[in-house]
Amino acid sequence: MPLDRAWVKKRSPKWNFLKNYLDGKGYTVYPTEIACSTKHCPDPERNFMVDVAAFKNGCYYAFEFKSNGDQLIRAIAQIKNYAVSFDYVIVVAQVNKEGLREVSVDPARGKHMKQLLNAGAGFWTVYFPYDPYNPDRNFIPIMNELVEPKLQNPHAENKKWIINKFKRYVWGIPHPEDPNQKQIKEWLK
Repeated sequence: MPLDRAWVKKRSPKWNFLKNYLDGKGYTVYPTEIACSTKHCPDPERNFMVDVAAFKNGCYYAFEFKSNGDQLIRAIAQIKNYAVSFDYVIVVAQVNKEGLREVSVDPARGKHMKQLLNAGAGFWTVYFPYDPYNPDRNFIPIMNELVEPKLQNPHAENKKWIINKFKRYVWGIPHPEDPNQKQIKEWLK
C-alpha cells in the first residue's frame, strides 16, 4: 500500500513533556489529542478525548495527564472509556517537590487510587522543576513510573478505530480498509 506523507498530522506542542518522554522510551506517539471511538463506551457523551496516545510493541496506550488543579477522581470515568479502545491506560499525575517523596499508590490510603488501580490503569507522576532565578529556562520534567498498567480488553471495533487513526495520521497509510468507504477526494470528483 503506498504511503502518503500528506496524511501525517503535524505534531501539536500540547503535552510535549510527555510526548518527548515517550519518544525516549521507544513509543510511537500520536501527534495530537485523539478521540477514542464512542461506540461501546460506558459514557459516550464525555471523557473520550485522550491527551496522548502511543504505540509500542504491538500495543496501543492511552495517557491521561492530571495537573495539580485537576482531580484524580475524574480519571476513573476516562479510564473506563479509554479501556474500550486501548490496550493499556496510564494516568500521569503532576506532583510538587514534596509529592515526589509522599505519593503513595497504596490503595488503602485512598479510595480514588484504589478505583484507579482496580480499573487496571498504570500510574506515573511528573514533577516540573522550576528555577525562580531563571524561569525561562527549560527544565526536563522528572517522571516516575510507579504502577505498571494491566492489559485491558478493548472492543475489536473500537480498537480498529484507533489502529486506523494511527495508520493514517502517524504512518501515512491513507487508504481505508473498508472497501465501502471512500476518501474525500473521491467524493469531490
